[in-house]
Amino acid sequence: MTCPCRILCLVPKPECSKAQAQLPRHRAAGPALAKQVMALPLFSGLDHDVLERLMADSTALALERRSLLFSAGAPADCFYIVLDGQVKLSALTPDGRESIVEVFTPVSSFGEAAMLSDSVFPLHAEVIEDATLIRVGRRAFVATLKSDPVVGYRMLAGMCRWHQRLASEIHHLKQIPPWQRVAEFLLALTDAHAGQAVVSLPFNKEILASRVGIRRESLSRVLARLRDMGVSTEGNSVRIDDVASLRQRCAAAQ
Repeated sequence: MTCPCRILCLVPKPECSKAQAQLPRHRAAGPALAKQVMALPLFSGLDHDVLERLMADSTALALERRSLLFSAGAPADCFYIVLDGQVKLSALTPDGRESIVEVFTPVSSFGEAAMLSDSVFPLHAEVIEDATLIRVGRRAFVATLKSDPVVGYRMLAGMCRWHQRLASEIHHLKQIPPWQRVAEFLLALTDAHAGQAVVSLPFNKEILASRVGIRRESLSRVLARLRDMGVSTEGNSVRIDDVASLRQRCAAAQ
């Protein structure tokens, strides 16, 4: 990336005096930021110089909750990396309800496939928790892929893994009852396999309902049923009295 003083600088040059002030709210800059970005499957194993070329048109964004990144049908001339905060991708169902397809938390990326296909974004993207993002522009990114096919193959593998995971998750959700969808979501928030666990929901209950594919009004009934299984909620805090027992119930319901 060229210095001095692009809006975003992953590997600051000595003459770049503004590198540490480029990411509002986000403490990482320069090499620390590059390390975070390279941890993404999309960039795994790439050299720093390749990363700089790919992200030569990148900018940092600090956005407040409810900010709309793009609407379905907007030209896909970039993709995004979430450094902090949360972003949801959603679509409207035929009856006008919002259906949340994915919620992105740090550190993750989205929009790559639409950008690389030189198409439009198929979904809406909205910030649901104050966020710091990197907007990765298309021009330099695509130019780098054309000049180095090996980089493209590595990135394609990363996107394939992500799409396989998403397809598997959607198929799984369709096969299991609502209480089990919520229970498995909660269990995924803890590494505990026995005893009591307290977890925090990464987003509000309305988003949770859409995320697991049930109506908001159905979530109250599901949580009531889970109370009989030792799961209690207070705000965004959830206590599981017996993790092993809940895991066994989910396994038995397969």
